[in-house]
Amino acid sequence: MFKPLESPAASEAFGPLTYPYHYRPHPLVMAARDHIRAHLNEHAQNQAGRLVSVLVCQLPDNSIGYLATCDQFDSTDPFFEKTFWQQLPEENLHALDTSRIEKAFEEKLKAQEKYLAFKEDAQARRAHRKEQRASGVFNREALIASSQYDSGQLERLKLKYLLTLQEEEAARSDFQHRTHVLVENEWKRRLGAVTVQNQNTQKTLLDLLASFINREALLRAILRTALPSLLNEAFRQNAKPIAMGQFWWGPVASFDARAEDTFYAFAKERHEKLLEFFLQGLTLERNALAIDRFKNWHPEIVYEDDDLVAFNKPAGMLSVPGKLPVTDLYSVAMALYPNATGPMLLHRLDMSTSGIVIFAKNKDAHKAMQVAFSRGLVRKRYIAVLEKAPVNANGEINLPLCLNPYERPRQMVEPTYGREAHTLYKLLNVNSDGTARVAFYPKTGRTHQLRLHAAHIEGLNAPIVGDELYGHAADRLYLHAEALRFTHPSTGALITIEAPCPF
Repeated sequence: MFKPLESPAASEAFGPLTYPYHYRPHPLVMAARDHIRAHLNEHAQNQAGRLVSVLVCQLPDNSIGYLATCDQFDSTDPFFEKTFWQQLPEENLHALDTSRIEKAFEEKLKAQEKYLAFKEDAQARRAHRKEQRASGVFNREALIASSQYDSGQLERLKLKYLLTLQEEEAARSDFQHRTHVLVENEWKRRLGAVTVQNQNTQKTLLDLLASFINREALLRAILRTALPSLLNEAFRQNAKPIAMGQFWWGPVASFDARAEDTFYAFAKERHEKLLEFFLQGLTLERNALAIDRFKNWHPEIVYEDDDLVAFNKPAGMLSVPGKLPVTDLYSVAMALYPNATGPMLLHRLDMSTSGIVIFAKNKDAHKAMQVAFSRGLVRKRYIAVLEKAPVNANGEINLPLCLNPYERPRQMVEPTYGREAHTLYKLLNVNSDGTARVAFYPKTGRTHQLRLHAAHIEGLNAPIVGDELYGHAADRLYLHAEALRFTHPSTGALITIEAPCPF
């Protein structure tokens, strides 16, 4: 159900719809967030935190309203719309007949018992025949006949046992196949029962998600996304989408780092398949990340010799080519040094991070520097501005990290599956606005290591200023790779490369 929202004059023309995978929240979405937050603060105290998706629309009577629901959270609060997962018919799976497996298992046990029992008796008879031969008093033909009988019977019983093994495997394989077909047909029934619509067309969820039926974990995550169900409800009520966004409310899970009331991009892996249907025919804002800001960038080289070259990468530039056709540092380096032998790339920085990125000009230098990086022999110093001062003036953070499933590129703290990640830090000063300047000395090089070690409650609990993934957006991410120190691969000299922090 749409909730009313104060808005500009109904005659005002609204711009393109929010680009879901990278955006700045629309003022109407932020106003809706304030309403939702007040509702949750009153009705969801002591409940788990969650991402809340918001869709602001112009209704047929030209008034403005919004819809909301919780992403990956099965809320029963009627204030929120139901996700597609909650709209599916009840599961109706019946138990399959297992008698073939049970019978095959029993036959296998019987055959195994007969084989082992006869084998034990045959071994006793073999020992007895050996004793007879040793005594010198024996019937040769009888011993040969006894031996041949035992050998033949053992082979027959062994074959019977192997055949029962094969039958059991076939029975289990048949059961697995029937289970797969049953589950697949049940998904087809449930998905086919839900009709969805965009501004022009109706389809079923089965039409859209049939290719995900055999990827159940991802399918469930897709069905529990909030935004597609909001768009479906909007089109069902002939409403025009104006803006959308999702924000975090409530406590944060132990593996994660989120900032209260902060808006986050919609996870592409979970949303893309459904959104490509619901957004058909709509004009979206341009993806800001697709704008080539560095097309005419003049490279700033901070160090160069016959083996190595180091650039000062600006914030916002990709270190390596991505999916979008924008300028990246690796391509710039390759163009500047077309005669470089072997792979030049040694390491990279996040797109949002500025600072030193070093490349090798030849194979020998690349191999030596690659070993140095992998063994932690390259000392790194980063400068960051944190949203607040850490509790301790210096220390070490040890939090293992891995990719957050279906939330790419977000990382998570995970003690079981995460890779070790160690960071040393030192507080440099506290600014008048309460922010703090720190130096980071990472001992490992995991994706988003410094960002998550800063933001996580078990780390510094102080996000880096401008971190739109784990903190709050700003004009940039205030993280800069300021210095590298290492032994030169050719001369053996200790080299320090610096690019002074720009903030």
